[in-house]
Amino acid sequence: MKGRTVILIAHRMSTIINADKIVIVENGRVAQHGTHEELLERSTFYSSVCSMQSLEKKSSKSEDRFTDQVEEEQDSATYKEQSFAAYEQEKKPEPTSKQSKQSIRKRTSAFNRIFLGTFKLVPGKVLVGSTAAAISGISRPLFAFYIMTVGIAYFDADANKKVSKYSIILFLIGMLTFFSNIFQHYIYGLVGERAMNNLREALFSVVLRSEIGWFEEPKNSVGFLTSRVVSDTSMVKTIISDRMAVMVQCISSIIIATALSTAVNWRMGLVAWAMMPCHFIAGLVQVRSAKGFATDNSKSHRKLISLTSEAVSNIRTVASFVQEEEILRKADLALQEPMRISRIESIKYGVVQGISLCLWHMTHAIALSYTIVLLDRKLATFENCVRSYQAFAMTIPSITELWSLIPMVMSAIAILDPALDILDRETQIVPDEPKLNCEDRIVGNVEFEDVSFSYPSRPEVIILDGFSLAIESGQRVALVGPSGSGKSTVLALLLRFYNPCSGRVLIDGKDIRGYNLKSLRKQIGLVQQEPILFNLSIRQNISYGNEGASETEIVEAAMEANIHDFISSLSKGYDTVVGDKGSQLSGGQKQRIAVARTILKKPVILLLDEATSALDGESERVVMNTLSAKGWKNKGELSSKITSITIAHRLSTVTNADVIVVM
Repeated sequence: MKGRTVILIAHRMSTIINADKIVIVENGRVAQHGTHEELLERSTFYSSVCSMQSLEKKSSKSEDRFTDQVEEEQDSATYKEQSFAAYEQEKKPEPTSKQSKQSIRKRTSAFNRIFLGTFKLVPGKVLVGSTAAAISGISRPLFAFYIMTVGIAYFDADANKKVSKYSIILFLIGMLTFFSNIFQHYIYGLVGERAMNNLREALFSVVLRSEIGWFEEPKNSVGFLTSRVVSDTSMVKTIISDRMAVMVQCISSIIIATALSTAVNWRMGLVAWAMMPCHFIAGLVQVRSAKGFATDNSKSHRKLISLTSEAVSNIRTVASFVQEEEILRKADLALQEPMRISRIESIKYGVVQGISLCLWHMTHAIALSYTIVLLDRKLATFENCVRSYQAFAMTIPSITELWSLIPMVMSAIAILDPALDILDRETQIVPDEPKLNCEDRIVGNVEFEDVSFSYPSRPEVIILDGFSLAIESGQRVALVGPSGSGKSTVLALLLRFYNPCSGRVLIDGKDIRGYNLKSLRKQIGLVQQEPILFNLSIRQNISYGNEGASETEIVEAAMEANIHDFISSLSKGYDTVVGDKGSQLSGGQKQRIAVARTILKKPVILLLDEATSALDGESERVVMNTLSAKGWKNKGELSSKITSITIAHRLSTVTNADVIVVM
């Protein structure tokens, strides 16, 4: 360690007794400093803490050996393995033609599902909105018909009368278009918003009900799921509000224009509409060329979302290791592939769009040429030819617009596909199975019967192999062992975050899979090594364990967790917002709030995973005394209140346990 300056923060005295200088900080100021021996002589606080942790030289050696054996810090390795796991995944092979066809069928099915689902949700509003859109679509061919009629009327003897009449009709068509458009977009906007909210609620419900192992898959990172629940679901509103209404409007225009053009002069109408296959072919090719735009390029963008989310969540680690440039490099790489695809597809799309417009002009030329044939053969009047042709010509934009909407809808559905996949999945561990009875109060007997387990994300690594353990109700059990020995896994299986690969986990002699999981978890309290707080007030975080708790019960729980005095010293007291993940609090303060939350829950089985690791000696003593009073009696005596399973590296935490299990 020569030539290296080390600044160490610790609550465990064994960690700092060899430090060159020990600084005691109190209320943001340096209260005292010196070596271990110096502070033992002149600091009452330091000597009392050392005594409490049994740090006399003889016993300290024993505890240090125990600590060295069971602790293997792996923070940097964990960060490298997990932080950018989603980004570092190998690229999947390109889809085959068969897979592409399946994808197209899937998207068609998704569109039908969205449309039919929306219709079933609010059939009345969909019909009213579609009627308004259809009326709006009628205006275009009617306008084309009457504008040509007005032009011809100028050459009649009673031009003033006819022009005035047709001008009023055009004005009424304009007013009809104005009000029908407002009504159409208003109704479809409401329908789209409701459909989007319903999908978000259903999707979020599926996410919350999913088993823990599902969240460990790289594709289900925080960034990915946030994008799917919030961003992707907005595509439903885009499809319904912005696209579906216009599609109905365009279809209405095409149908009315066809009928009107044919009714005025069926020969001219048939010839004009005989050119329609040219537009359909151009549109079909256009849709095919837009496949690149409809391809789910959002997968590449999700890599960037995941990278950004994880980098921001771990910004302290990123900054401390000076990895900002590396993250920016990875972000730049994540954008290269979608940019390359977009450039290629843009060129293709432009070429096909040009062909489509070329065909559009060619059909006009053919239709106008045929009017000369009809006039020469006296098969039509000039007035009817012009009216029939204009009704057709003014509808061409509707056809083009309809075809241009198709790739947009396909693209939106492609983005929505992953969200629909999540919606369709069935969780492997149902949290609230109605077929299973809810136990009002369990006794607290726990048994692991020849349990073997591997995490779904690492099936080749065996964590537990034939693990068996029986715990009686009210008994205090401590699990000790090196990192990776499966201590936390035991607690995870008891909470049924996972199902064992083989063997059984029993509570009161009954397989845990036979319990209603929601009811069971309400009777199990967990305090984790890394306390998780929500961006809510302190009161809301404590009452998270018992939402029906009174103010008195919340305060009592805080007092028992030795956090009430600190909360009272804050300007807003229990209404103080703790910040994202409790960022406004220290590690020890977050830990005590987590303990208070668990105390308020009044569990039958208490699980402590390094629950006091972030506490100083005095706070640890108070909290452990509280937990002891809640469920522990003298050593060797069983309590009918709480069965406790503790994971700890500190000997002082486990010395009073009835059973110590070395793993």
